[in-house]
Amino acid sequence: MTDPGRRAQLTKRYVGRFFLSLAAIGIGLFSIFPFYWMFLTSIKPESEIFTVTPKFWTGDPTLSRYTTLLKGAIGHQLLNSVIIAGGATICSIVLGTMCAYALSRFAVRAKSVIAVSLLVVQMLPAIVVVIPLFQAYRTMGLLNSYTGVIIAHTALALALSVWLIRGFLAGIPMELDEAALVDGANRFQALVYIIFPLALPGVAVSAIFAFITSWNELLLAMTFLQQESMKTLPGALQQFTSQNGTDWGGTMTASTIFALPVMVFFVLIRKYLASGAAVGAVKG
Repeated sequence: MTDPGRRAQLTKRYVGRFFLSLAAIGIGLFSIFPFYWMFLTSIKPESEIFTVTPKFWTGDPTLSRYTTLLKGAIGHQLLNSVIIAGGATICSIVLGTMCAYALSRFAVRAKSVIAVSLLVVQMLPAIVVVIPLFQAYRTMGLLNSYTGVIIAHTALALALSVWLIRGFLAGIPMELDEAALVDGANRFQALVYIIFPLALPGVAVSAIFAFITSWNELLLAMTFLQQESMKTLPGALQQFTSQNGTDWGGTMTASTIFALPVMVFFVLIRKYLASGAAVGAVKG
């Protein structure tokens, strides 16, 4: 290849990389800006929130809203959300892993029908089951309890967890199960000590979806948790809106507190997210 031709090829490559990097930076800024604006509004004084010309920084930041909220009920509401979302995540992972293992390893009759039925159930809106669940919970004494909401949130996330984990298990050779059985392990031991560690990326991805599903859910939590001491964070956001208007500073402050645990959760298992989501999407 001649020198001019090589220079043209290198120029084309570098220009392409430049525009690709520029596009990535633009998409990143576009994605981050809502979180930045949410946090900025939470520390702005009231006089700077409602301005004709938007201000992208404040010269007089204040943390008084955070102090006021954390001294109030929102700390307990945050604890309620963590308990419920954590419990629902653990239950959906445990049940989802066992169900996915059965569908991927055993000769279950109507296996495809069961798998499709899970997706059909996932498509149903939560409002369809609110009244039947409320009546059942009232009879069993599960209203205003963590257990009732954890069960409901587990049901919301379970179908997707089964499908995701099943996709990962399908990529693990069955010879590993057979080798464990030959060595004297039973099925449960083979699942826990051999298969589960190999499927950990898929389990982590499923945990993300289960946690987000439970963390953001409002309808069931508001219906089944009627005592103020049992309220979760999504319900707490409603207290800043009334017939007289919306307290945008308080709303953004509560939203920032609401988003922080999710961000921390993502940071802790981010290494599993990209590889896990990609592999789980093409297997099964």
